[in-house]
Amino acid sequence: MDWYEIKDVEAIDSPVLAVYPKRVKSNIGRLKSMVKEVSQLQPHIKTVKCLEVVKMLMDAGIDKFKCATIAEAEMLGMAGAKEVLIAYPMVGPKVDRMIKLMLVYQDTEFSCLVDCPEQARHLSAHTYQADVYLRVFMDLNVGTDRTGVRPLAEAKELYDYCKATSHLITMGLHIYDGHIRHQDFEQRKEACQAAFAPVETLAKWAREKYPVELKVIAGGSPTFPVHAEREAVTCSPGTFAYWDKGYQESLPEQSFDFAAVLMTRVISRPGKNLLCLDLGYKSVASEGPLEKRVWFPEYPSWAMVSHSEEHLVVKVPEGEVLPVGNVVYAIPYHICPTVAMYDKVLTVENNKVAGEWKTLARKRRINI
Repeated sequence: MDWYEIKDVEAIDSPVLAVYPKRVKSNIGRLKSMVKEVSQLQPHIKTVKCLEVVKMLMDAGIDKFKCATIAEAEMLGMAGAKEVLIAYPMVGPKVDRMIKLMLVYQDTEFSCLVDCPEQARHLSAHTYQADVYLRVFMDLNVGTDRTGVRPLAEAKELYDYCKATSHLITMGLHIYDGHIRHQDFEQRKEACQAAFAPVETLAKWAREKYPVELKVIAGGSPTFPVHAEREAVTCSPGTFAYWDKGYQESLPEQSFDFAAVLMTRVISRPGKNLLCLDLGYKSVASEGPLEKRVWFPEYPSWAMVSHSEEHLVVKVPEGEVLPVGNVVYAIPYHICPTVAMYDKVLTVENNKVAGEWKTLARKRRINI
């Protein structure tokens, strides 16, 4: 029996996302082995979105985290995390929600990003009214062109502006270099070094002008091994806990194990050499090309034909017939948005369902 197969599946409705805690724990151990000190780690929890994995990380000595939403931040506050960076611009009602978060979970140091004077003024005005001080990291755009200010001249002006702004505590720099995805590690490393060069210049300037501790939080999964070798840089991988087929193919130097699997069923045989599975858009991430949705470990030669809200049609080799109702296992190419489609995951130990974990932070709001 393969590691991912589940016994007694008759009572389990499909599609369902199964998680394998022993593999999650192994992946956390492998993550720690890739850095010199555990203090270098500030993992992103957007992939897992559940308290149980956060507690496994904290049991392993990791107490700093990144997230993308107020709900994810609140979950981390509930877990007792020491530091939480919401790596997302806080605008509109999110500012007041973040202030409430700080007041409710006072043992956790929350921070957010800023990348323009308008944000800094907005954050400062609201924190002044609430009589609280907000930690901020200046977000740098090193090529992803998603958020952030470009180094160097604009970034220096903004850094000075934030340092002079009331009720904001400027903690340091944040860099997400998600555009760097070369499969060849040496090419990826070279691109990462080039993108990071102006960041080093900016950090040196800031440390000389403002002689206080300056933190640098950098990267995601693709550039994690590069940033892990730097001095005084905190790394933020996220997918490692569950891993996925996309990163297994594109990041061959990182040997994490698959720890989350989709269980689906054949629901129809609509034509010659065609099978339809109950694994539609609502069950697995559907961005990217059709052939990059899922991988079937038992049936690697299957080819995707079409994908819609409730259906995934595949073409199978001549003579390969599976009965309607047959269980099939699939590894997502992109696990992060796939997890967000499930309000809970089943946990599997020794090929048996052992329990379930709530995907608590898939909500946009928990309490705050």
